[in-house]
Amino acid sequence: MSLATDLSYPTLVVSRRFAASPERLFDAWFDPKAVGAWLFATPGGVSKHVEIDARVGGGFAIHEQRGEILATHFGEYREIARPRRIVFTFGSSQDGPFSVVTVDIKPDGAGSVLTLTHRLLPEWASVDVSVRAGWEGVLEGLARATGEEGDGHMLVMHRTFDAPRILVWKAWTEANHLLRWMCPAEFKVLFAENDLRIGGKWRSGMRSPEGEDFIHCGEYLEIEKPSRLVFTHTWESNRLEPRANTKITVVLNEIGGKTQMIFIHAGLATEESACSHQHGWTGAFENLAQLASELVQKTH
Repeated sequence: MSLATDLSYPTLVVSRRFAASPERLFDAWFDPKAVGAWLFATPGGVSKHVEIDARVGGGFAIHEQRGEILATHFGEYREIARPRRIVFTFGSSQDGPFSVVTVDIKPDGAGSVLTLTHRLLPEWASVDVSVRAGWEGVLEGLARATGEEGDGHMLVMHRTFDAPRILVWKAWTEANHLLRWMCPAEFKVLFAENDLRIGGKWRSGMRSPEGEDFIHCGEYLEIEKPSRLVFTHTWESNRLEPRANTKITVVLNEIGGKTQMIFIHAGLATEESACSHQHGWTGAFENLAQLASELVQKTH
């Protein structure tokens, strides 16, 4: 079994405060009836199998149907000390490779603080932002499972474009390019305007096939050309979505002349809204792929 225990491996730490007691938080990790709704769960996913053998040397198998894909998660418990500590291995296949996750829970007033430490496999270093977002989404689900309202739902998407990173960056940051792709399939972008600086605003409108107009907008929070873009997102005009101030993170990694994009949309009001946005962004990224291909052709 391949196991990420080398201290030189990258380590990711995520922490969150909960209203629930340490005992309630701890027990939630071992409740097979509830775990399928929050541990490794994604918007629109359907829990298919949860198996937990809650003892040191025991393990878990948690599977979720995500469209046509069955996402599988396996691990073995290395340490179980109620209510303060859980250590387990984690992998997507029974044969590994496996990384190591440590969950520490401490009392904090009437609630608790949970700190999750994940010693990543070396090959995960380039997608650590995605892994972090995944665990943040897990902890949001745990908050809801233990009685909190939570801070919204998170959408994490990956897409690879057959274009250099700088061209994909241009597509995300130049208004004349946003005009070409920033709408779901079969929609039409009406306008796109932006002021690319921290604190600068962006705004864009689109029209549905039925003739209804939608407008979204936001503010740039982080700009690291050509690798990272963070901005707020809200609907100025959209009768179908609950109003929410959300945040989008776009990370671009160049691998062999292609661009690997990690897209994170956090703070969505409901699971239904997260699923709706996933559908919309999927169509938009098809448009973006076409634009990226055209930009490559123009550079040749």
